[in-house]
Amino acid sequence: MNKFNQMLNENKYQYIKYIILFLLLILSLITFEIYIKKINKIDMNKKWTLNSKISDVINDPVFKNYGRLLFPINKGYYSGTTLKDLKLTWYSNISPQNTVDIINFLYSKASSGEKIFYNIYTEKEIREDKDKKDTGLFFFKGKDNEKFAICNAGGGFVFVGAMHDSFPHALELAKQGYNAFALIYRPGSDTGSEDLARAISFVIDNSKELKVNPSNYSLWGWSAGARLAAWLGSFGTERFIGKKYQKPAAVIMQYTGLSEVYGNEPPTYNCVGTSDGIASYRVMKDRINRIKMNGVDAEIDIFKGLSHGFGLGLDTVAEGWLNNAVSFWERNCEFKKLPEKTLEKNINKILKEIPSEYLKECINKGKLVDFYYDTYDSLTYDEKKIKIRKKATVYLPYEYNKNKKYNVYYLMHGGWSNETTQLGSEKNPNDFKNVIDNMINDKNISPLIIICPTYNNLNKNDSSSYELSGNYLAPNFYRELINDLMPKVETTYSTYAESGSLIDLEKSRDHRCFAGFSMGSVCTLNVFSHLLNYIKYYQPMSGSINPQYLDYAVSNNKYHKKFFLFAITGTQDFAGNGFQNLINTLLNCTSNNFILADNEDDGNVAFRLKQGYSHDENALREYVYNGLLWFFNH
Repeated sequence: MNKFNQMLNENKYQYIKYIILFLLLILSLITFEIYIKKINKIDMNKKWTLNSKISDVINDPVFKNYGRLLFPINKGYYSGTTLKDLKLTWYSNISPQNTVDIINFLYSKASSGEKIFYNIYTEKEIREDKDKKDTGLFFFKGKDNEKFAICNAGGGFVFVGAMHDSFPHALELAKQGYNAFALIYRPGSDTGSEDLARAISFVIDNSKELKVNPSNYSLWGWSAGARLAAWLGSFGTERFIGKKYQKPAAVIMQYTGLSEVYGNEPPTYNCVGTSDGIASYRVMKDRINRIKMNGVDAEIDIFKGLSHGFGLGLDTVAEGWLNNAVSFWERNCEFKKLPEKTLEKNINKILKEIPSEYLKECINKGKLVDFYYDTYDSLTYDEKKIKIRKKATVYLPYEYNKNKKYNVYYLMHGGWSNETTQLGSEKNPNDFKNVIDNMINDKNISPLIIICPTYNNLNKNDSSSYELSGNYLAPNFYRELINDLMPKVETTYSTYAESGSLIDLEKSRDHRCFAGFSMGSVCTLNVFSHLLNYIKYYQPMSGSINPQYLDYAVSNNKYHKKFFLFAITGTQDFAGNGFQNLINTLLNCTSNNFILADNEDDGNVAFRLKQGYSHDENALREYVYNGLLWFFNH
């Protein structure tokens, strides 16, 4: 009997087990039927319209569980029931038709089986940090194996306004063949930066599966999203996720008030409106100018009357700015990847220090002359309507002889300076003039003529305006140099120029050098790019311009191998990183116009980095001292 009861109990448990399995089977069939019905609701030819409800888009099965990310997660930052009525906080230029086009584009891709959304975090990472579930990349597919862009919408770091600030641009880029990703990030500067770094790593690591080119990518950003793009461009992924990936070829930024420049910015394009009450166009313009000063390509488009959030700028003066940005991106993909430590072998080359006794008066003294010449207002030079009289300080060596020919060294000052800053004036020479006298007296250098001009224009204080000097006066000085100053000064004194004609100035180019520090270096490099036919030697110091302009100028000049640059900066100089980037970029241009060397036989660029030196007069004087020894060694 006991045995029978035991068997009965065992069978009972078996029956319960079978009943549970049966119920699970029924539940599975019901779930499958619901899924089939849901799938059958997908309309491959469905077209969303202006009157389509936002909630229908979010819940459409084709968008699976990521439909909610098409719009801000925090519903407090958008309003409207239909696509036509959609409004985002801080944005007043939303195009309803663009919104419809974006939804239809994504819907058509997804409903045909293409994957349009990718998680950037693993399931484990999302379980550990639930906020990461609200991140990911929407993929706007372009051509197979084409470059990619990651677009980062704005939203004041409280929401992500992708439907206006990144989706439209990603769609336009895809239409042009580029592979564009729109990042949905966790609002916040730190979390957003981490998400963008993770997105970059995801795309590069999965580039083969995604069929995108991992090289020469670009980062795009709007408002707060532009800050993310800038930070990742400057600091790289390693700052935020601890792993280093290549930096972008270009950063494209629209209407953000970021002002910081760290010296490690990649090529940067900006655009903004003059009536933007959130992002000042003046702040953006100043930042672009400072990036350019570091020798990095930078450009800004400023649109009159536009306010914050004009997006693609359709039907405004800004329409087409995206094409300008794409061209900027493309032109910055033309250089080779820069190898690290290219300049390492030059960094520890010793620069000679000025002997303290050289600051004292020399027995055999040269003299300074106030030299006057006529020229034209720099801002309207080509019109030649405003004639002005300018002064340069000219150094003549001891026992200057008009029957002897002398080499000429032009030395341009930096900001907040003038023609008397370097050596003094005829009536008040300074102690650096003593250094020149002693160098010649000790036969360290051959006797030469030094000319200290100024790019100051109508006002003696012009050089104190960073914008005026950097954008106009220093870059344009070459015109009065070749047309007015050089012909007069080199025929007034005994030089290798037989006359002031362009033909004779070109014949004597081997006996001429142009040097400059800081803004004077900007002037020097612009002289180099325009007057290579007339000046062979250059000494830029701690000031940069766009390296592509220099490479282009050299490539199109008959003297493209017949010049020499002696470039110097200091390790503590705020312009030092940018200046090194400039030289590094030149040395790695695909044209091979610039070759690192310590003499003219082996190349045409020498670089020196002075340990501990800053952006000051002490550095300037030592750099000039070494430049004179380099070019005019006795």
